[in-house]
Amino acid sequence: MANSKGTSAKGGAALAAADAPTLLGAADNLLRSAVECCRQQARIGRVLDLKCGEDELEAVIEVSVLCVRILNESCERYWALGSGSRDGLDEATWHAANTLWHASCEYARRHNACNVKSAKMSRHSPTQLGELAIEYELKASAVLALRYATEQYQKVRPEAA
Repeated sequence: MANSKGTSAKGGAALAAADAPTLLGAADNLLRSAVECCRQQARIGRVLDLKCGEDELEAVIEVSVLCVRILNESCERYWALGSGSRDGLDEATWHAANTLWHASCEYARRHNACNVKSAKMSRHSPTQLGELAIEYELKASAVLALRYATEQYQKVRPEAA
């Protein structure tokens, strides 16, 4: 019943080849990460609209931060695989994936900037509140761009979601 080493090695090589990262796989992963970030951002809005308690809001924000961290990792993976090669992607998929990558990077940057500025403001002046409001407006714009980019990618690769 035990497998011989030769059979095991062949099976391992086949699995390694099947699991080898591709640019298309990284782009699809980026899509799913971006969609989840958008979903979590909408969830934060619902929790705020419902005026839920601080504990629930903090939990939702924690999940959102985790999703952005995963999105950052997905962006890095896509960049690592895609820098210098299209890896066989057709023109439409390649453009949609790159647009998604740009929108994802911008959203993650804006999300992190809001968190940093918010954390630094225990006491704030009206000017600092204005700056924070601008950061949140820029983040809202980045969310819209990310949603648009995910929709465009899904049009090209509906099977990716």
